Amino acid sequence: MNQTPQNQPPAGTGPTPVDRLTPPLPPTYPVPGQPHVQYQSGNYTPFAPPVPGPPPPTVSQRLAKAAENGLIGKILAGIGVAITLSGIVMLLVLAAQAGLLRPELRVAGGAVLAAGLVGLGIWVGRTPQRRPGAVALVATGIAGLLFDVLAAGAFYHWLPGVAALAVAGLVAGVGLGVAHRWNSQTLTLMVSIPMLILAPVVTGGVDETLVGSMLIYAAVTLWVQVGRNWLSVFIVNTAAVMIPSLIFALTSDDAWLASGFGLAGIAIAVGSSVLLVRSTGIPEIIAVTSAFAAIPLMFGAQRIDVVASAALVIGALAYLAAAFTTTRFVNRGVRSIWLVAAVVQLLAALGYLLDADYRPSGFIVVGLLLAVAAPAARDLALPVRISGTSFTGIGILVMIGDGAARLLFADHLLPTDASHTSLLIGSLMGLAATGLITWSWADSYPAAAHRLTVAGGMVGLWLVSTAVLSIAHLITDDAAAAFRAGHSTATIVWGVTAAAALLWARRLDGADRATVLSAGLAVMAAAVAKLFLFDLSALDGVFRVLAFIVVGLILLGLGVAYAQKLTDHDTTAPAA
Repeated sequence: MNQTPQNQPPAGTGPTPVDRLTPPLPPTYPVPGQPHVQYQSGNYTPFAPPVPGPPPPTVSQRLAKAAENGLIGKILAGIGVAITLSGIVMLLVLAAQAGLLRPELRVAGGAVLAAGLVGLGIWVGRTPQRRPGAVALVATGIAGLLFDVLAAGAFYHWLPGVAALAVAGLVAGVGLGVAHRWNSQTLTLMVSIPMLILAPVVTGGVDETLVGSMLIYAAVTLWVQVGRNWLSVFIVNTAAVMIPSLIFALTSDDAWLASGFGLAGIAIAVGSSVLLVRSTGIPEIIAVTSAFAAIPLMFGAQRIDVVASAALVIGALAYLAAAFTTTRFVNRGVRSIWLVAAVVQLLAALGYLLDADYRPSGFIVVGLLLAVAAPAARDLALPVRISGTSFTGIGILVMIGDGAARLLFADHLLPTDASHTSLLIGSLMGLAATGLITWSWADSYPAAAHRLTVAGGMVGLWLVSTAVLSIAHLITDDAAAAFRAGHSTATIVWGVTAAAALLWARRLDGADRATVLSAGLAVMAAAVAKLFLFDLSALDGVFRVLAFIVVGLILLGLGVAYAQKLTDHDTTAPAA
């Protein structure tokens, strides 16, 4: 049966525009030479035909515009800086290797050329319009003078190391005063980047003169950055200190000097970041960059031994001081980054300082201290609590790998495993840390308190089992008897823990009761499974009998308790 669709006009008719009943209708799409009509409740609104856009600029036009904006001049000046400084380095070093000119002429010629470029740049830069080109001249001259001083000290050995560093610091500090006066970050970068790349060529490799000069350079050029948003300069200067310090730490045999350089780099980076975070637009980048200053000590500590580890601890204290003494003018995110940097350094330092047997205990002790300090950390309480949890978790995992897992399944430890004493100490410290951390999290998040308590209880149950087995092995020299006694006690501890959880669940309601009840039943199921799958074959004599009787009595008591609970409900329901 044919039907006319609803909401459709009769056949042979088209849609009728509002306020207009005269056919034919104008098209509803653009037609060349005709206006486009839009249907609406009022009058027609014609759309003008599209106007073609301007043609894209040609390559010549783009180059002309770049020249007008000064971009081409900046590019040419930057290339000129690189080539000129390369020539000065060749004059100071490569010409000496080829025997060209006398050393005095090479050094004097480089100094005269560099000083002339500085003077010419200052003269040209008197007017702001010519300053972009003047920046390149001054930067080339300052970098050339620095290379000249480095060559006189490290290559020709005309200046003692301390004197060379002092002169280089004076040249950098005074010379870059021009950058501060002109407010030119580009000038500072044109000096810092060549120093990072070409200074090792002048000194003939990474030695104490190069590392010391980079430290001095980063320190004396800090004042030109204060109050300026010169993020790039700080990043380059930190890299100029960090990279040579890392190479020196990995290649030098002087542990004290390498550790001193690494610690000085941390001090300069942390101090600079504290002064610069208030003037930069992205303070978090400043904090992250300062954290990289610890890399030389972290990666070189394994080679330069305990001295670097002690320096790492001091460096971590510097980051902690920055995190907790700048609360009035530094935001929480930046201080959290400094806190994380300190925690990572402490972790590395403990890993290098402590013996393998007591390394887990050291991690757990730090986690315990951080958990104690968390309530007093104010707005950094959450990062401190997370750090304490991480340290404790890492310590427990390392302890498991060092023999705690083997202790549960074998009656002896391998020679490479930790000792029973260290496992006992680690277990006890882990119990204290786990309890305090669990309480701290539960106190901060009351809604999840029961779930957090259950999670902490599971970790604590593992630690108690490890402690019980360690005590058994310390009491007697008979490994087999200690193994049986320890596992019998551990099974009973599991049953008692499950009973405590099930009795606790009776006092709760809703989701909390379900969580605790599920955990208690899971632990009891594990205890029963351990009885029949492990204890029945691994234990013998009184230890097996004791484990079965005690766990059986616990189950009977729980049955009575839960049956009584159900009976109470059954008897009181009709009375209600």
